[in-house]
Amino acid sequence: MISTLRHFVVDSWIGRLIALLIFLAFVGWGVGDMLGKYNEAQVDSVVTVATRRISAEELERSIRNQLPAVAQQMGLTDPSQLTPAMRREVAQGVLQRLLAQKEVLALADRNGMKVPDALVRNEIFGYRVFQGTDGRFDRKIFDAKLRQLGLQEKPFLDSVRDDLGARDLLEGLGKTMVVPASVLDKLLAYNTRQFRTDLLRIDSDGVTIPTAPEEAQLRRFYDNHQAQYRSAEYRHAKIVLLSAESVARGLTVPDAQLRQIYDFESAKYNVPETRDIEVLTVQNRDAAEALATTWKANADWEAIQKANPSAASVAFPHAREIDIPSPELAKAAFASAANSVIGPIQTPTGWVVFRVTAITPPHKTDFDQAKAEIRDEVARSQAPQLLAQRFASLQDAIAGSADLEQVPTDLGAVPAQGSLDAQGLTKDGEVAPLPGDDATRKAIIARIFSQKQGEKPTLINGPANSGFAVLVDSIEPGHVKPYESVREQVGHDWLKAQQMRLADERATAIMLAARKSGGLEKAVAGTTDAAAMQKDLPISRMQNGGLPSALLSEIFATKPGKTAMIAVGDALYVFTVTGTEAASPESTKALRENMQGQLEQTIQGDVPTVFVHSLESEFKPVPNMPVLQQVMSSVAGQQ
Repeated sequence: MISTLRHFVVDSWIGRLIALLIFLAFVGWGVGDMLGKYNEAQVDSVVTVATRRISAEELERSIRNQLPAVAQQMGLTDPSQLTPAMRREVAQGVLQRLLAQKEVLALADRNGMKVPDALVRNEIFGYRVFQGTDGRFDRKIFDAKLRQLGLQEKPFLDSVRDDLGARDLLEGLGKTMVVPASVLDKLLAYNTRQFRTDLLRIDSDGVTIPTAPEEAQLRRFYDNHQAQYRSAEYRHAKIVLLSAESVARGLTVPDAQLRQIYDFESAKYNVPETRDIEVLTVQNRDAAEALATTWKANADWEAIQKANPSAASVAFPHAREIDIPSPELAKAAFASAANSVIGPIQTPTGWVVFRVTAITPPHKTDFDQAKAEIRDEVARSQAPQLLAQRFASLQDAIAGSADLEQVPTDLGAVPAQGSLDAQGLTKDGEVAPLPGDDATRKAIIARIFSQKQGEKPTLINGPANSGFAVLVDSIEPGHVKPYESVREQVGHDWLKAQQMRLADERATAIMLAARKSGGLEKAVAGTTDAAAMQKDLPISRMQNGGLPSALLSEIFATKPGKTAMIAVGDALYVFTVTGTEAASPESTKALRENMQGQLEQTIQGDVPTVFVHSLESEFKPVPNMPVLQQVMSSVAGQQ
């Protein structure tokens, strides 16, 4: 397991420079006063950590570059749609990540650890964004990229040096960790030790009851188990729910705006022919011809990939012709029939064999057809930022409404009312049509059955930033159903109880006989149960045949030579543990290697996390509260 710390301290902002903009989104180091909010006369350190500091520019730039990704994850089109609370939460997360990295770098400074210039140079030379067409570092491209982003060379080099220092220190700590052989041996022995077991299962459903019950027996059973025949308590409640979904449902978006979005995304609504294509690429023609022959004989895509691990495989789902990077491949793919293996075809990257698995004809969605979908998308993106504003209005409306009847309809709140039980079912046994998703429904039901009848409603914070209020206006208590109305159910329950009683008596007799005779096998010898008994089952914590967990726990707790029984559901199990033995090294070799790899990954990932936490007491951050508050207020939209 790669630890979360390693992701955000070591890998997150550099990402091997997949794109320089992503790199700079998390770095922000060495950047000049690009925001123009902090002049040189102002002390702009947000936090000082020993020899390191986080500047206001660094923190603000890092936060602002993180916001678009967060907005996208939440389905928003613009970071401005994030609420102040969300933006502040993002800001706090970025600050914590920067603090962790500064603590590691402060430790490196104290111990005289410095990344050599040669390593910094090699790192930068390896960034593809600074390389020319020949694949080598190009100084002109390097200078142009820095000018484009407003960066100076020295601060940029320092940021790369710091990243290398923190990364190598933490990776070095993790990679030195190994799982002690003694620990691995004990874990392996515990999980693979086999309990040889003789096992007999007795199903109560198969037990025959010799005589039908008399009416007096059924009535007595009913009297002794009245809790089983009690009707549910029903509560009638009024509900009002405000959520992003309910707000979005009530928003009106002008047709002009919808038309503008439709025109902007015309490629989405005017789709040319697309094809699903599977492609394999090899470096010589002979190998490609052999691959094509094999593929034609066995059309399974996964099988052909496994059989040709040296071939580069790629699938293009719903690809347009312009999406295919190779013109030769694109032309051939869009000229071939479906489900035919084609090739080999020579391309600049090698010899290609491909198959078109599906062809979707071109289609156009006109504005009238697309309008509802676009409106829903726009409304969903606008709703979260409107939600916080409408909470205050809803709270005021609820405070002035004893019966929830005076809630304005233009808030986007959804009203509902009806009777239901604690499981959310109506009297007809149907799921009550409560508003909201499953988590919100559960929260509303819990509130209905915890709130007193007639209690004044209040706004409750629900899941996913929703809010709701409940008024319980009547309660219908549960009651014991008359015997005549449940007689059929009583008869069924009586039968099940008798079957279970007789099965238990039989299992108990077998268990006692087994304990007396020296094992289950001897106890059932010569009886019909001998054929049903499973003899000498090898059961371990890794391989247990899918037996019930309660039964397994009982088996693992039983000493060799002992017999026990347990009821699980409608079945009873009688078993004797005949012996235990360790699994052979040969049978556990693969498991040992797998377990060792997983444990080492976990330890190697967790050690850096623990290490950085330990630095918090050694390098205590010294905050500059006025500047920190100014940055936080700025990014949260609270000036």
